[in-house]
Amino acid sequence: MEHIPSVRRRSSLFSMNQTNDSGSTSNELVKYEKQLRLEIKQWTSLLRAKSHKLQQLRASSCKIDQSILTDEQRRYLADGPSVENFISETDAFDKAITKYVEQKSFLMERNAHIAQNAKALVELELKDRITIELSGRIVP
Repeated sequence: MEHIPSVRRRSSLFSMNQTNDSGSTSNELVKYEKQLRLEIKQWTSLLRAKSHKLQQLRASSCKIDQSILTDEQRRYLADGPSVENFISETDAFDKAITKYVEQKSFLMERNAHIAQNAKALVELELKDRITIELSGRIVP
């Protein structure tokens, strides 16, 4: 693993004594500012170095070192789909599944509606027959 240079905070930088002696205070303040500037430079250079490294990693393409592979493994890789093909097949599958689910949902709603209407018609027919049967039994 790459060594990351450390940047330490010194407690003396953050705990200044407030005294009335202006010579001592100004000298401490100058030392503090100098140390703070150095620390800022260190952090800035570390940030720039890591940012540059990240940009290099993003720009580089990932390639497989095929020298360690067997002939069978090389053939397998050569015959395999590329990332672009895999993604396009995945997108096509996703679209097909979405279309299938939408069609099935529509058909299920349609069938539920038909079943509900059929049930209402059967109930209506049953009530009509009961009404006819009851009206035939009633003698005026």
